[in-house]
Amino acid sequence: MSPTSFISLFFLTHLFAGKAVHATPIPGIVCSEDLKEKPSDSLVKFVDEEVVKIAKACLTNRDEEEITGNILKYGMAQFLNPYSLMDAMYVIGLTELRSVLGLPLSVPWKQGTKPTADELAAASTIEEYYKLKEPYSSEHGNSKFLLEKHLPPAIKFLDKRFPAIRIMYRRHLEESVCIVDKKGVIGREKVDYMIGEFWNIIAPISEAMLGIMFHINDCRFERTNWYHRRQFLRQ
Repeated sequence: MSPTSFISLFFLTHLFAGKAVHATPIPGIVCSEDLKEKPSDSLVKFVDEEVVKIAKACLTNRDEEEITGNILKYGMAQFLNPYSLMDAMYVIGLTELRSVLGLPLSVPWKQGTKPTADELAAASTIEEYYKLKEPYSSEHGNSKFLLEKHLPPAIKFLDKRFPAIRIMYRRHLEESVCIVDKKGVIGREKVDYMIGEFWNIIAPISEAMLGIMFHINDCRFERTNWYHRRQFLRQ
């Protein structure tokens, strides 16, 4: 199966809870007085610019091996990496979401299940409620392709090669916390709101990652890449 087919299959699943990885805690978020109902213009501009840069990036054979923690040669790595990179991208976002909510940063490697209304009602703390509703993928913790050990090197690679991914998550989620706090929304409603904002920011980041993966052959043969041909992203 081609890397493109892997990605198409992957996106049939939902977001997941992933490997235990830590983000730097946010001791205090400074909210701008101008921030009211939507992300700031500076954030929107930053996300637009960084998404385009990431989408146009090319991965070398050495990059492919590094993503696996140098346990696979590039030929085999190209089949595994679409899964590990996408999972890594999601886990980075989940650690940042947990961080802005003031929750423990460790994201467990387990298969998620959809909570019942009774389970949600029985949650005695915000942390318990969040854990029940944390976005997940049916692949995670029960994947046909990934083991838990595949995620840390992929996360390390993204943080080194594309640090803007974590920054985009953090800036968007920080601003979202400011907006929801100004509205006076607390407790479970705040968790639900922030999960919704997590979905909002992961959408352009996912487009950027797809840009990298769908134009592997364009990079290899120095053709005009998939991003330019399809104009998949908004500039």
